Amino acid sequence: MATLSLNAITKSFGAAKVLHDISLAIKDKEFVVFVGPSGCGKSTLLRIIAGLEEATSGSVVIGGEDVSAAPPVERGISMVFQSYALYPHLSVYENIAFPLRVQKMGKAEMDARIQRAADILQLKDKLQLKPGQLSGGQRQRVAIGRSIVRNPKVFLFDEPLSNLDAALRGDMRVELSQLHRNLDATMVYVTHDQIEAMTMADRIVVLNGGRVEQFGTPMELYHHPKTKFVASFIGQPNMNLIPGTVLGVDPTGVKISMNGGHEMVLPVDSSTVSAGDKVEVGIRPEHVDIGTEGLEISVNVLERLGGVSITYGTIGDGTRFCASLPGDAAVKEGEPLTLSVAPEACHVFDGSGDVLRRNSAPEIID
Repeated sequence: MATLSLNAITKSFGAAKVLHDISLAIKDKEFVVFVGPSGCGKSTLLRIIAGLEEATSGSVVIGGEDVSAAPPVERGISMVFQSYALYPHLSVYENIAFPLRVQKMGKAEMDARIQRAADILQLKDKLQLKPGQLSGGQRQRVAIGRSIVRNPKVFLFDEPLSNLDAALRGDMRVELSQLHRNLDATMVYVTHDQIEAMTMADRIVVLNGGRVEQFGTPMELYHHPKTKFVASFIGQPNMNLIPGTVLGVDPTGVKISMNGGHEMVLPVDSSTVSAGDKVEVGIRPEHVDIGTEGLEISVNVLERLGGVSITYGTIGDGTRFCASLPGDAAVKEGEPLTLSVAPEACHVFDGSGDVLRRNSAPEIID
């Protein structure tokens, strides 16, 4: 069983505390992604799992064994870095074989492991080539192959696609997802790219300032963000956040006046807010339609992307608003636009950035 547990992990560099009491339970064969902005602590947390950094306090348990004091080689992990770190003078075969030669593995078993990895990664016809003869995606596959042959309990990936161009990153996302299914292994993956997180993860850990903001499936984070940070970080384009004031509350919801003068009664928990409180209303760009009543925006920029048109504009005193509309939507730059939104699709965040629970919410399909 390749379960992974992090128990009350903290990390400080001198007086600077970069990880704050992080506890996570990652299931056997699960693909978990750590995501967050630069400096949030995701790579530091991964390095603590790998044994490349020592936690200030807390413990790391892999497969039921506390490995907090164990060196990396004894943890049953294998790590793929942002840099391919291949030996340019060695063939693909020898690059993949390198960790096995260090272990003094027998030739027959070593060759069997390399051939299996090459077959999984579609590198069988590249084994005699040098890294300089490969594309960026092929080099990254060689680096992954070097991890596969070690048969680790847990695979760790530290932003492995960040050096690739956009098209190749898309292809490699698919390949890594297929690799996870083929290996049926536990994987922990670090990225700052929420698209990578949403498309590959079984569950996502959203980190902010060294703290876990939320841990859940991609669709849980999308439909039920617990904080304004998670709501604005997950989803593309980003969620719109409109300042508003609570006009009144009752058991059915909260009446809010939003920037620009539009008023709505939103079906959210009203027990923690009162009339006069400042809040923010979150509306995803894809949850609006062109209408005759609703939010009035002035369109500044229009991006026609074929199947979808992205509009960027402002409401009220200049609050930015983005709408994702059908590709042939009758919208023009410089003209006003009225957008309607269903109250049940809106999110409301209080002054602390915490979400008010919605009374009705969409069913989550993982």
